Amino acid sequence: MVQSSRPSIQIDLNEFKLHLHVKSRIQLTLHFDSPSRSFYLCVIALVVHEMKKLGKIKSIPLQEHLDLLVLLNESIGGSAGSSEKENLLHRIYRKWKDALPNMEEAPLFKVLGKKKKEGDGAIGKIYSFTDAEKDAWANLFEYMGSNQNVRLKFAIDKIGGSLNETSIIFGDSLNGDAWDQFISSLKKDGQEESGALDATSVPEPPAVPFMVASVDRMKYPLTDRPSIVVLPFVNISEDPKRDFFSDGLTEEITNALSRLPQIFVIARNSAFTYKGKAVDVKQVGREMGVQYVVEGSVRTEGNRIRVTAQLVDSTTGRHVFSERYDRELKDIFATQDDIAIKILTALRVALKDEELAHFHARGVSNVEAYFKLLEARELAERVNKESNDRARRLAEEALALEPASSAAYAMLAYVHFWDYWLGPPKSPEDSIQQGIAMAQKAIALDNNPRAHNFLAMLYVNKGDYDKAVEEGELAASMDPAALTSYGSTLNHAGRHAEAIAVFKKVLRLNPVKPPSMCLANLGRSYRMIGKYEESVRIYKRLLQDQPNHWPGHTGLTATYSMMGRMEEARAQAAEVLRVYPKFSLEREAKTLRFKNPDDGAATIEALRKAGLK
Repeated sequence: MVQSSRPSIQIDLNEFKLHLHVKSRIQLTLHFDSPSRSFYLCVIALVVHEMKKLGKIKSIPLQEHLDLLVLLNESIGGSAGSSEKENLLHRIYRKWKDALPNMEEAPLFKVLGKKKKEGDGAIGKIYSFTDAEKDAWANLFEYMGSNQNVRLKFAIDKIGGSLNETSIIFGDSLNGDAWDQFISSLKKDGQEESGALDATSVPEPPAVPFMVASVDRMKYPLTDRPSIVVLPFVNISEDPKRDFFSDGLTEEITNALSRLPQIFVIARNSAFTYKGKAVDVKQVGREMGVQYVVEGSVRTEGNRIRVTAQLVDSTTGRHVFSERYDRELKDIFATQDDIAIKILTALRVALKDEELAHFHARGVSNVEAYFKLLEARELAERVNKESNDRARRLAEEALALEPASSAAYAMLAYVHFWDYWLGPPKSPEDSIQQGIAMAQKAIALDNNPRAHNFLAMLYVNKGDYDKAVEEGELAASMDPAALTSYGSTLNHAGRHAEAIAVFKKVLRLNPVKPPSMCLANLGRSYRMIGKYEESVRIYKRLLQDQPNHWPGHTGLTATYSMMGRMEEARAQAAEVLRVYPKFSLEREAKTLRFKNPDDGAATIEALRKAGLK
């Protein structure tokens, strides 16, 4: 070992150890003690080496070093670290983001001189560290980009270190010489593929600025309240079918936060556009116009659950907190509340007594019933008859488990709403009445906001537009997730200017992927007040995301027709028939719901002029 200096961080490629010494507060040796683990220490060393070459602590683009990473993976990682070349960068990204910062579980190293112990309700054993120690280590691993644009930064400045205090050793050499000799030794062992990139010819990366979501670069201005987006929690359980559980956890936390007027919360629809993707929280902050980003993971094992959650300031990349919750499944509600309250505490948001009661409201207390309702919600949102029937059975099973569950009654109301459109078991009128009855039962139990929302939609189907607006407004006042339905009720009631104002709020809550219902009805509201260019712009936005959205095509057809742009109207009419060959004006006239009959008649006449029959 080279003894020429006493660095804060020393990466020993002889024994695959990392020695960490931080101002006498933390002195640790981490041993990357298997082939696949050693590979990730080499990744750290590569990042440090490239930062040293640049003379700055910067993010390093891995794509430019892909051949070298393949060499390291095949020679150091061996079969335990095998991965297809095209998936290698994504695998490194996930480990850098989720595994390397995890000092308690330490999935990629051993902490020498310490023993793992059973945690408080933990799944498996963990190392015991203070929050300061865990945060110091986790803050070293910064990342940005995704897939083939992965960029990593070993942020030694976050612990008060510098490049001069960080070293790489191999043999008796130090830093650049050590790295070059290390790579050469791998090639001499004959473990690189023929024609592999020579270490001396690895292209030097350009200086890439470490990007942050500074306020002046935000796509939208920050609000005067704390602003946040809850990204989909990652399901890391062995069963991929448990996605509905991790999605439900994400949605419950989002709902709990969004009901509080003190903070601005991006809606689920936009947040879930990042599901299954490697994300850069700084980019998310810029795209969403928010300062804070929540991300995490969920793992279930038997009757236990482990949830990790972290809150990151997107304007600086700083981890505000990182927590792990090891609980029994029956404690899922307490876990959701603990995470949300931890976020509120970090944002310095205090709850009043009445807000606290509203914050905890779920409409279900039986855990098994809750899981059934999570799955039922996912099925109902597929909008097809078979899935809707399965959702009904699950909601009925949940109600049998907990007869006083307002959430179960609300879900049944939602199922009946879709029955009306997908083909009711008895008659459309029966579906409406059954749905209204279910929603009213949910409201009678605990004033469930989703029940008010579904009741508004059902009243539109019934043609009772004033009641629809009343319920829609009440639902939106309780839960911003109901704003889309509220705007739709205003649209059907002929109050188009008010509907547009509501839909603009929905667009700010959904900056990336607004609900299709919002865009379709916003386009229609603009058309009804004669703002045709705005209507065209909104419909085109909808169809760009969903090219086969037939109500979007019919709306754009009607708008072009009313503008007198008949060639474009006829082209859109052809698109209507492409995506919905059974379209007929007779059926369309029956399904349109407007308080003012002239609104519906004008739409049908415009479609007729475009050539639809």
